[in-house]
Amino acid sequence: MKRIEKYLVSPYKITIFKDKSRKQFYQTEVTFDIKKYNSLCYGIEKQLLSEKGVLDTDVIKLDPLINYLRKSIMNYLEKLHFESSKLRDFLCDWLVYRIIGLERLFPLLNDDKVQEIYLDKPGTSLYIDHQDYGRCLTNIFLNTKELESIKTRLCLERDAIINYLNPSLKVELKTSKFHIRAAIDIPPLAADGMSMNIRKLRKKIWTLPELISCDMLSLQSAAYLIFVMRRRNNFTVIGEPGSGKTTLANSIDFLTPNYWRKITVEDVIESIEQTKYNKFQTRYSVSPFDTKVNHSSKSEEIIKLLHRSPNWVYLGEIQTAEHSKALFEALSAGLVGIQTCHGRSVEMMLIRWINQHEIPLTSILSLDILIETHSTFDEWRMNRNVQRIVEVSKESLSSNRFSNSLDEIQLEEIFALDQNNVLERRIDLFETPIVKKIRESKKLTRDIFEAELAQISAILEHLIENLMFSPENVLAYFEKLESKLTDQIIKP
Repeated sequence: MKRIEKYLVSPYKITIFKDKSRKQFYQTEVTFDIKKYNSLCYGIEKQLLSEKGVLDTDVIKLDPLINYLRKSIMNYLEKLHFESSKLRDFLCDWLVYRIIGLERLFPLLNDDKVQEIYLDKPGTSLYIDHQDYGRCLTNIFLNTKELESIKTRLCLERDAIINYLNPSLKVELKTSKFHIRAAIDIPPLAADGMSMNIRKLRKKIWTLPELISCDMLSLQSAAYLIFVMRRRNNFTVIGEPGSGKTTLANSIDFLTPNYWRKITVEDVIESIEQTKYNKFQTRYSVSPFDTKVNHSSKSEEIIKLLHRSPNWVYLGEIQTAEHSKALFEALSAGLVGIQTCHGRSVEMMLIRWINQHEIPLTSILSLDILIETHSTFDEWRMNRNVQRIVEVSKESLSSNRFSNSLDEIQLEEIFALDQNNVLERRIDLFETPIVKKIRESKKLTRDIFEAELAQISAILEHLIENLMFSPENVLAYFEKLESKLTDQIIKP
């Protein structure tokens, strides 16, 4: 096998190999000799457990537990006067996760380049999706005790039970080191034994310039989306699981003007916390649709938004018929914002809404921008991109007639991938349904429109050329743009 990458995730060495069949392998190795320190670690572990019982009687949640253990273990190790502070830190981190029962998951949870972790069934190795290399097999096999530790930990985090009658569990887990969304299934649902999917929620924010640089969308299409967003039009990002819907939605949502009042409603918090960037934002966490105990449902909170005066709403994932009905009721009442939906294409999503979720045809006209994302595999590497950007024509609204069939819902393709995999403009942007609507309500000339697009494009180009992808840099440049365009922007 050929080694193609090597780096450190303290206290583990990570090595990535590729074999002759082009399969990729992600291997972990502790940086110090475990056998040499086994007695020491066992002694510390035994003393901690004897002093604190099972540790979770006072400290239930994982992040406080990790902090408590790290502080206690570090105190023991400092008394031993280690010559190397680095070795002391390595031992401390390793022992914390060993006591909790997550020792072999530790490198995967702490490696920012690992995007998703999978277990198909007991007795098989974990495999991952890596940011730089795509899908990789690992050398990690979890035994029965370790799987039980993971299951117990997730149940403690959400104060939930997983058993024969309730064989699925979905949990968000956030610590100072990592933020994940974990889903586990057990028999009888998981026919071959416990299965697991852990999605890593990236600590670092993907900004729109960075997504352009990764070829997820084109600079011209991004500039147009920003122009439309700043006029408070509704966005729906549609795609298969893992196609980058939430990443794209977050990057667009992050660029909303800082004077807007923003509200998010999510069952798993995947939106970006933006108050630290001087934005107005309130986030609501609701019960997942598959939970047996509802403290607050997404559909209820969507309806409540009508009385909370938001300028922009972030609804996370719209999953069920109940969610869809609440969404369209909110849109018809004048709320705008961004949401994601699982679907193979825009057309398939419309059919699902109308035929399965029983959304009236006329309600479809309340949609504005529909963004279709796709993911494809290039051998073992996953590529994510925007396949199409589509708008719903408003002609029937202006003619005061109702749509009676799906054929009468007109979709205007604004951007679409060409044969060279480039997101190509398909229409004069000044003639799109949304820009026409803006022109009818505001004095928007072609010169003003094209000048603003050019300014947005120039900012994006500058940020990309200089690799300025940090949230602080991106916001600073767009706040300057905000001051220049104050008279042109429709303020909520």
